[in-house]
Amino acid sequence: MRRVAAAVAACSMLGVAHAAEESSAVERNPLESKFIVDVGYFFLATDMRVRVDGETSDEVGSDVDFDDTFGIGDFDRFRAEGSWRIAPRHLIRAMFFQNNRSATRSIEREVNFQDETFPVGATVDAHSSLTVAQLSYEYAFLRRENYELAGGIGIHYVDMDLTLDATIAAQGNQASRSADVGASTQAPLPVLGLRWMWRLPHNFYVAAQAQYFYLKFDPYAGSLTDLKATVVWQATDHVGIGVGYNDFGFRFDINDKRDFDGRLRWNYGGAMAFATFMF
Repeated sequence: MRRVAAAVAACSMLGVAHAAEESSAVERNPLESKFIVDVGYFFLATDMRVRVDGETSDEVGSDVDFDDTFGIGDFDRFRAEGSWRIAPRHLIRAMFFQNNRSATRSIEREVNFQDETFPVGATVDAHSSLTVAQLSYEYAFLRRENYELAGGIGIHYVDMDLTLDATIAAQGNQASRSADVGASTQAPLPVLGLRWMWRLPHNFYVAAQAQYFYLKFDPYAGSLTDLKATVVWQATDHVGIGVGYNDFGFRFDINDKRDFDGRLRWNYGGAMAFATFMF
């Protein structure tokens, strides 16, 4: 499924690039360009809290701060976004983000994860993998020469995998043993959103975007939010320089005995610096 999400994002951007070949007569700026792609670096802080209950038992898992417990800290991450203005008031947007992290730590608390118990002092290899892909449609219901207000509907595809691996030392009459457990969930989540952009003097553009969705449908119950604010200075006809802030998070209770039974809280937020290319 992760490859499918990447392929969707790639195909969307290829379609945008093809359409951009026919856009030479369109003024190139963030409010008028046919095709825009943003690439840059994100200086992110994360907060991931997890509870994974037993698959074969009714044991309730531990509520774990995954980052602090297993030593997986903050990180910097590349992310790409693109948009295709198929008509003055109609846009298609695509985004792809992937984060793979791992760490090894001797844990300082007992952790119940799925059907396994990791005792205090166990050296645990922890891995987390997150993929987020988005495809959405927007309609600009307010549009003037210097501003635009658009509403949108789209799909966020979220793919999360967590694994814990350790060799647990002998205790009492029990011999040493290996423990290797994992949990994963994949969810295509619809979202509703608003985006506002305003042109300022001296080729500066300010934009704000908010997306939200709440879902309660077996096996999921929870919400997704995506908030973003940016300032772009258009340095040339084709290139702009931008800074901004993005906060993305989802909170779900999941009751899926096959893959993930428990609770997942994941959030990232931080500043970003990027280049925007307009065609």
